[in-house]
Amino acid sequence: MKPLTGIALCLAIQLLPGAAHAGLQNDRPALSTDTPAHVQSVLQSLERQRSNAILQRDIPTLRNLMDRQYSHIESRGRARSKTELLTALDRGDIRFKVYENESSEVQLLDNGEAALVTGIFRSVLAQPNAKMFRGRFVRVWVRQPDGWKNTYHQATEIRPAQTACPCD
Repeated sequence: MKPLTGIALCLAIQLLPGAAHAGLQNDRPALSTDTPAHVQSVLQSLERQRSNAILQRDIPTLRNLMDRQYSHIESRGRARSKTELLTALDRGDIRFKVYENESSEVQLLDNGEAALVTGIFRSVLAQPNAKMFRGRFVRVWVRQPDGWKNTYHQATEIRPAQTACPCD
């Protein structure tokens, strides 16, 4: 391919509608005129990016997706800041073989300026004899000038129902 043809193709791709949403981008905020369905689709895409970034320990992507004041509450109650979580992932203190959302639902709040995402996820730590973990999650996303940012995450383990009450 001739150099000028390649440059022209790259420019054309950038100008096509929807091209900005094709990759791992969160650099352009949705417009306030976006439909709720479009905003929900954007947030579902960001949720997939987040899951993949956690699995791959992709710190730059996570840093871009997270708000400065991000708060992470683990299923056992441990709280971590953005810096603490990114540092633990970067050092390899937290590594996953599996990390994915099974389901998620997006609820827009504050006239589409914030969103509550709830669902079920599963994970397996990258360590010997690790078991599958299933949990419910809630995440809060806020629209900022540079795109949607995840500001809060909390997980709760899903345990099998007990057949008998120990209090009987």
